[in-house]
Amino acid sequence: MDEIDLHIIEKLTNDARLSFRKIAEELKISPDTVINRYRKLQKKGVVRGSTVVINPKKVGYHCMAAFLVDASSMHILGNETNPVDSSLILHKLISMPNIILATKTVGDHDLLAIGVARDFEHLIHMTSEISRIPGVKDIQVSFWVEKSSLCPKYFIV
Repeated sequence: MDEIDLHIIEKLTNDARLSFRKIAEELKISPDTVINRYRKLQKKGVVRGSTVVINPKKVGYHCMAAFLVDASSMHILGNETNPVDSSLILHKLISMPNIILATKTVGDHDLLAIGVARDFEHLIHMTSEISRIPGVKDIQVSFWVEKSSLCPKYFIV
């Protein structure tokens, strides 16, 4: 990647609707060059797509929460003792409709999930749902209701 690729990425990260023609004008290169470089960045997996960023409050979600999850090193099913792979918990978290980010962590907790909730009752339901995932030993929740925003350009996952 060179300065041109980085400029294309920066511009599209700030506004994915920006035209290739506009980027080309800024760089003083042809639109075809920008398009070809963009396609190469996609092919290499540098650019994985573009998305719409919504305001959670406008669609009924009035709080956000961080779920700090500890996995049990062993859990018991019947008379069998089975090791728990935190990847299984992570997969369940990611598949939950109100979880917008989930990842393994290093430190005091094994996993972190960030989600949106409609209200306090919904938050309690989500916490309960997470606690029922096999292998979840403990869960701590922090939530906030004040203005919050997520900036997709910082979500390099």
